[in-house]
Amino acid sequence: MNIQLIYNPNSGGGRGDKLYPLILKALRDKGYAVTPYRTLYCFHAAEIAKHIDVNACDLILAVGGDGTAHEVLNGIMQNTSSKEHPLMGVIPVGTGNSFSVDLNMKKWEDGLKAVFQGKSRRVDILEFITEGDKYYSINAIGFGLVADVTDLGNKMKKFIGKTAYTVGAVIEIMRFKPQKTKLEVDGKLYEYNGVFTNFSNSVWIGGNMKFSPNSIIDDGLAECLVLEDLPKKDLLKVFPKVFKGNHLTVPQLSVYKGKHFKVWSDSQKICNPDGEIFGVTPLELTVLQKEIKMLTL
Repeated sequence: MNIQLIYNPNSGGGRGDKLYPLILKALRDKGYAVTPYRTLYCFHAAEIAKHIDVNACDLILAVGGDGTAHEVLNGIMQNTSSKEHPLMGVIPVGTGNSFSVDLNMKKWEDGLKAVFQGKSRRVDILEFITEGDKYYSINAIGFGLVADVTDLGNKMKKFIGKTAYTVGAVIEIMRFKPQKTKLEVDGKLYEYNGVFTNFSNSVWIGGNMKFSPNSIIDDGLAECLVLEDLPKKDLLKVFPKVFKGNHLTVPQLSVYKGKHFKVWSDSQKICNPDGEIFGVTPLELTVLQKEIKMLTL
């Protein structure tokens, strides 16, 4: 097997750099031909994946977290060396690793095991357009409180690890301002004063938040979770429910399933595709069903 391995040394607060030699040795000990690439800057992984000759490789393997997987996915989607997308794998060494959980991989050893076993599954991805440019999300994308928490959590995670997102949530809850929002789901329009609007392709976000518990990664549909305005004291009560997926019973929360979405907010808001911070509202999203084949357990 010819593996093109793209690893982020900064993922997981440096775990990517520490584990990379072990991962590379394990793969080569199995007899695989591995070409490694070390990312040096933001979106470098996307540039690498974009220019790989996929006709000459059997697997593009992302070693990192959700952000690394996001970049590799976008590079693969822009790769024109073949009409067929290559097989993609993830070895989760990041802070969050949310999408990997949906593929039954919680630890980096699970990612290696998936390579060794060779089991794969076709999964959906979200194509989204922001500011006239097209990108792809594998996990989730949203704006409002969720994106604000991600932004603050990303800034703090190198100091306090995965708990950064929990701390960030409490801080952002105390200072959030709801947004007047218009949402179109498969042609039907909704209007609301929203705390957040989040489109999910999979169950987990932030590594341990069961945010969209009914999402299925290959059903051709995305779930849009909308939380409408409510008092801060009630919002603080809602937040702990997210970790077990019990928040869907909150009266102010609505879930919309669909294939095509458009959304506008009263003021321009930052977005958080797969935990990365880029893009702004308005957004247009389309579900590409079973677009890419990924290794799984």
